Amino acid sequence: MPNDVSIRDANATDSEALILLLNELENNQSDPSIFNQILASYLADPMTLLRVLESSTDGIIGFVSCRGQYLLHHQGLVCEIQEMIVTEVQQGKGYGKKLIQDVVQQVQKWGAVSLEVTSNKRRKEAHAFYQAVGFRNSHEKFTIYF
Repeated sequence: MPNDVSIRDANATDSEALILLLNELENNQSDPSIFNQILASYLADPMTLLRVLESSTDGIIGFVSCRGQYLLHHQGLVCEIQEMIVTEVQQGKGYGKKLIQDVVQQVQKWGAVSLEVTSNKRRKEAHAFYQAVGFRNSHEKFTIYF
């Protein structure tokens, strides 16, 4: 990772940059008031990791959120990446891999038994990325939308 890029904990002042990245990830417009409520809950939760990838020249160019919970059937702490993006113009430079390595290091300190990620079926490039950094396609996810 170039010297002008670092990974750090996110904070409330990162909201605007994170909304822009989330809008890019989801290809829609987030409601800032709802986003900021959820961001505040993430930041207050000791079992939520929220890290940003920051360039000294371009500002925040990526982020990852990860939440942990104890699950009976896993008999331990399972962490799941909720959102992850490196802005499209910065992809292919190893930044996503560095974000994953950062998350793995942190959740291992927490004592997690596994790290999971769910990715929309249409994101074939993301699937290839996750497999390349060590994830196995081991589950199917089913959803009811309200």
